[in-house]
This record gives sequence, C-alpha cells and structure tokens, in this order.
Amino acid sequence: MEKKEYLRVSEIAKIKGMTSRNVRKIITELSEFKNEDLLRKNKAGQWEVHHLLEPKFKRKRNYKQKYFALSFKTYKEYKPKEISKILEHVFREIDDPSLEIHYTIEKRKANGQPHVHGYVKISNKKRELFKTLKLLFANMSYHESQIFDLNGWKKYITKEGCTIISLIK
Repeated sequence: MEKKEYLRVSEIAKIKGMTSRNVRKIITELSEFKNEDLLRKNKAGQWEVHHLLEPKFKRKRNYKQKYFALSFKTYKEYKPKEISKILEHVFREIDDPSLEIHYTIEKRKANGQPHVHGYVKISNKKRELFKTLKLLFANMSYHESQIFDLNGWKKYITKEGCTIISLIK
C-alpha cells in the first residue's frame, strides 16, 4: 500500500481510533510549534498533516472494552433449543439495561455435545450473570476473556456456519 505524504483529519482519526475533534485539538496545539510544511490547510480549508507527525497523535485515554468473550460447555447433554431457552431466561433474570448476549451453539468434535461461544456486554452485574448461568446449567465449565478484535472473534465463533443469536435489551 502506498503511503500518502499528507493525511487529512478524518484519515488520522480512523487510523488512530480517535475522534476528529481530538485530532483537530492536537493540530491546534502543534500548529504553534511546527512550520507550514508539516501542517497546512488546503484550498478547501481542511487541515493536512505530514505523515512524519502521525506519531504525535496518540489516544490520551484507553477506553474499556464493551464486550468480553464467553465460552462454556456443559457436562450434561442439553439440546440446542434447551440451551437457547436457558440463556433467554438468564437474559430476563438479570436487571441490567445495557445487557447484550450474542452467542452461537456448536457441537464439539470430540463427543458431539453442544458448547457455546459468545460475547457479552454488561455494565456491573457480571458476578450475577455467572451466578445465574451456574445455577441454571447443572454442571458447566466456562472461560471468559477480553476481546481485542471483535470482528475476529465473530469470525471464529461462526467458523462452522453457525449464526449469531443476539439478545439485546
């Protein structure tokens, strides 16, 4: 890919994962110290930033990831419909307005039992979520982890052609 010499505000915002407002704020701060070869406005009045200044645009705050990955398997044989009903019940039981559960049910290759992969968004009732899951699934083993690439996780959980089932409040 060919690297541009000058980048626009929207391009920097997209690359660095920040808002264009923050990019313009940093440009205003830098314009006091940098010459017009590095920072300039084009004929349309839009800022253009030389690619050498790209490292100056860093996020000041890292935001907390909204979703976490959840995978679990049960040691009792549940049918996929039963798992869906139980997860819907878990969803109804937890009183959190921001709760989202997105999941797929697939069969394990080793023994053919279903297991669940998904990603969950919850504000502050994570402990209650796991307590309810453990209560409703007789015997289960689960793993939760941070998601660094949500699209990659979505591809992984749908690798066998499963569709993502979403429960959103």
